[in-house]
Amino acid sequence: MLTSDRRTRVAAARARFLSSEPVPDSVVRDTVLTSWRRCRMAGVDISAPEVPYANDVDLRGKLVRCASPVLDRLQERLTDLPVTAALTDEKGRLLDRRDTGQDLARTWDRVYFAPGFSYAEAHAGTNGVGTALEEGRPVFVMGPEHFTERSSQFACAGAPIRNPLTRRIEGVINLSCLTEYAHPMMAVLAQEAAHDIEQLLLEDGSERQRAVLGTFLAVSRRSSAAVMAVCGDSVMMNERASSLLTPADQALVRSMATDLRLDDPSLPLQMSLVDGRWARVHCHPVVRGTALAGAVFELQVTEARPRLSPARSGPALALPGVVGRSPLWLKAAAEARDAARRAEPLLLIGEAGTGKLALAKGAHQDVRTAGRFLLIECDGPEHPPLVDTVAPTPGLTVVLRHLDRLPAEHLPAVDSLLTDLLGASPKPWVVATVGADGTVPTALLHHFTADATVPPLRHRMDDLEALVGALMRRQAPGRRESCSEDAMRVLARNAWPGNVAELRDVLAAAMRQRPAGVIRSEDLPASCRTTSRRVLSPMEALERDAIVRALADAGGNKRVAAAALGISRSSLYRKMHTYGIV
Repeated sequence: MLTSDRRTRVAAARARFLSSEPVPDSVVRDTVLTSWRRCRMAGVDISAPEVPYANDVDLRGKLVRCASPVLDRLQERLTDLPVTAALTDEKGRLLDRRDTGQDLARTWDRVYFAPGFSYAEAHAGTNGVGTALEEGRPVFVMGPEHFTERSSQFACAGAPIRNPLTRRIEGVINLSCLTEYAHPMMAVLAQEAAHDIEQLLLEDGSERQRAVLGTFLAVSRRSSAAVMAVCGDSVMMNERASSLLTPADQALVRSMATDLRLDDPSLPLQMSLVDGRWARVHCHPVVRGTALAGAVFELQVTEARPRLSPARSGPALALPGVVGRSPLWLKAAAEARDAARRAEPLLLIGEAGTGKLALAKGAHQDVRTAGRFLLIECDGPEHPPLVDTVAPTPGLTVVLRHLDRLPAEHLPAVDSLLTDLLGASPKPWVVATVGADGTVPTALLHHFTADATVPPLRHRMDDLEALVGALMRRQAPGRRESCSEDAMRVLARNAWPGNVAELRDVLAAAMRQRPAGVIRSEDLPASCRTTSRRVLSPMEALERDAIVRALADAGGNKRVAAAALGISRSSLYRKMHTYGIV
């Protein structure tokens, strides 16, 4: 703990450090001084640090679930003390915070120490969360040891929470208070809590792993295929999979498991192996309670790209402007066309970029050929996002795009518009597009009597070749050449989080790179040469592209590429794994 005299000396040493003057070795602990140096290199503002907010933190994930009873016990033990317990993820973003009083809660809210905000060292300076993550061990930061001025009134003890199997840091448990209430027991309590959470993570993981192991053994006994099971960070493979799958192939299967959702259909997927062969992948999700425990994958290998059997694919449904014959796409197209024929109000549900608007246009042009197609952008710059009058005319189609993003103040106007349209004669066809969660304002839901789900590209990879040809012809009508086999293999391995819209942009970039002739794999942007299924931030995308370019320039030599990038080979390997670079 810092005495009053020592606190004064540390504050003076911090002032000298910020003025680039020498700091006496005996005054500031090495851990703190090293952290200050990192903060200065990161450009942390000492007076007004920018603590970013992320809306994608997992507030209901395994870490929160396992930590909750530990936080409950901590909160009970600290009831009479002005100490707050907080849980963060591995990036220093708060997931949960337990206060022992309203005054204390207001104190933390004023400095944005709240769920969703990042207290990583590069953002918030030296602190119990960010410095524990950087050091990889427990830390206790007192008063002026904090890098920023506004944190100098606090004391915080942080302890990393490690995955009990991989030893990778999953998050931090942190105890914080005003400096006058600081006590050495805070560090002890934080470390005890971290240990308790790790034990619960182990128990949770053991139950999930047993469930996945049971499915893996059952599938392996009845199948001669390559079988690979994924449960969090753990992987199991039968002998066939071990001999067949390279590390890059395994990374792609793991990314499939990461992307899996409970409501995903159990249709066969396809993937291209590193050796050039194709595999049909059957996924067996393993559910424990109401959550996914993991997945078991069967891989049937073929020399050529597999096709769906006639019983599964059926004839193509010819709607103007769209292509596809995979089962999920045919189902959505048939439902849209039937709704158009009956002028039945339709909700088109799907992820961004899947082609919801294109499907609505195709059904309109197929069924209501002479009618007007009116598009209303519900999240557009116009408020309210409506035309003055929508005169019902024969064959009219009205599409409310992004209805789930409609501002609440415009609900009455849209409700009135829909009432008028659906009661008009001749009756127009009304379509609304919404995101994958199918969220529709409750006040408007009663207007729609039909819905269709437009599948993401990853669930209709049998349509990839047709989509590539159609998109290239649309962007360059006179161009006959398409993509080479190696380019198609790269495209088939991609995760496509942006769906068909992302594929369109990738092909446009490739055609700019090669204005004439067959598109080859080297013409594709760097984003295609990864297996990551996570949408990257702009900075991450820049780093990934730089790594891909360096590897290409070095002919795949990782030592040369690491030297060109100015990083160690171990850092390069870690970043390649993070971004799924193969």
